[in-house]
Amino acid sequence: MNQAAKEVQRQKILVVDDQDLNLEICRETLKSDYEVLVADNGEKALELAATAKPDVILMDLMMPVMDGMTAIRKLRGDKQTADIPIIVMSAKDMTEDIVTGLEYAEDYIVKPFELRELLARVRSMARLKKAQDQTRSLNQRLEQLVAERTEQLLEKEKLSIVGQFAAGIVHNLSGALQKIMSSLELASLDLPDRDNYLETALESALEMREIVSTILDKGRNEQSLDRAVISLNDVITNALHFWEADRNFKHKVEKRIELDNDIPLFNAVYAHWSQSVDNLIKNAVEAMVDSSTKELHIRTFYDGKSIYLSVADTGLGMDQETRENLFNPFFSTKTDGGGTGLGLTSLKALLEPYGVKIEVDSVPGRGSTFTLSINPAEHQAPPPSLDEPAADKGTGNPCYAVTPSVA
Repeated sequence: MNQAAKEVQRQKILVVDDQDLNLEICRETLKSDYEVLVADNGEKALELAATAKPDVILMDLMMPVMDGMTAIRKLRGDKQTADIPIIVMSAKDMTEDIVTGLEYAEDYIVKPFELRELLARVRSMARLKKAQDQTRSLNQRLEQLVAERTEQLLEKEKLSIVGQFAAGIVHNLSGALQKIMSSLELASLDLPDRDNYLETALESALEMREIVSTILDKGRNEQSLDRAVISLNDVITNALHFWEADRNFKHKVEKRIELDNDIPLFNAVYAHWSQSVDNLIKNAVEAMVDSSTKELHIRTFYDGKSIYLSVADTGLGMDQETRENLFNPFFSTKTDGGGTGLGLTSLKALLEPYGVKIEVDSVPGRGSTFTLSINPAEHQAPPPSLDEPAADKGTGNPCYAVTPSVA
C-alpha cells in the first residue's frame, strides 16, 4: 500500500486544550498513528468537529470562550457529531467531577498523565469508532438489502393478484372469441337468423374490447406515482371490474356493494389505493375459500369528517393471535406457502402517508370486517380549473356495472 493510501485511511484525532504546550505534546505523541487536529477552545472545536469529522476528540474542560463541558453537550446534541467518542482531559480529579464527565464522554483521564496511557486510551477509542463505523455501514447495507428484497416481494404480491386473474381473463376472451367464430360461421350459411348471428358476433367483439380496455385502464392508472384527484368509489368500481375476470369471484361470491355518492374527492396516488383495495378484496376472497357462505360486502360512506371504506366477508374469521400479527411482515395464515405474508403489510405501508386508520373486527366462524378511514381535508383536492370539467365523484350506485363475460 502506498503512502497516499495510508494517509487516506488514517483516523483523525481532535485535541482541544487552551495550553499550546499540551497541544504540542499530544500532537507529537499521536502523529505517527493518526492525523492530529487542534483547537484552543470549545467554539473552535465545534467548528472543526462539524467540518473535519474527527474519529476521537480529546477535550480539556477549563478553557476560555467556551468551556469543555459546554462544547461536549453541544457535540452530543448534534446528530452529526453525537457518536464521536470523547476523552475528557482535566486536572479535576474529584469523584463527582469524573462522574459528571463520564455522563457525556466515553473516557476521562486526569492531568498530569503518562503519554503511554494517553496513547492507549486514544487507541481504544479509535478502535471503538472504527467498529461503530463498520457496524453502521453494515447496517445500512443490510437495510438496503432488506428494502430491495421487500420491494421484490411486494411486487410479487402485486403480480400475484394480476396472475390470479390470468386464467379467468383468457377464459373470458376465449369464450367471446368462440362466440364470434361460431356466429360468423352460422351467418355465412345464409340462414334465416343471419342478422341475429351477426349481432351476437358484434356483441361478443364489444365484450372482448371491454375486457381488454379494463386491463389496459388498470395498468395505465397504476403506472403513475404522482398525486392526483381521485374518487375512492371509482377506485373500488374499477377494481371490481377487474376482479370479475376471476371465475371464482364472478360466479361463487355474492357481492353487495354500497357506495356513498356524497364522499368527497381527495389528492392521492391512484396506484396506492388501487393496490390497497385489491389486497382487501383478495384477502376477503381467500378467507372465504372454505366457507359454505361466500358473501362480500363493500361499503363507503362519509360522516362529514372522514371517508370510510369497509370490506366484510363471511369467511372463517380470525382469533386474537392472528389479529395481533395481521400486519407484521411475512406473517401468513396460508400453510401451503402460497402467500408472501406481505399483502396486508403492503396495505398498511401504502396508506400510512395518508394517515389512514385501519380497524379490524373479526369473529372466528363468522367472518371479518376491515374498515379504513381517511380525513379528506388533510389531502384536499384543488378546485377544478375553469378550463377543465370537475372530476366525477363516482357512480355511488348500490351495485356496479360489469361487462358480462362467458362462464
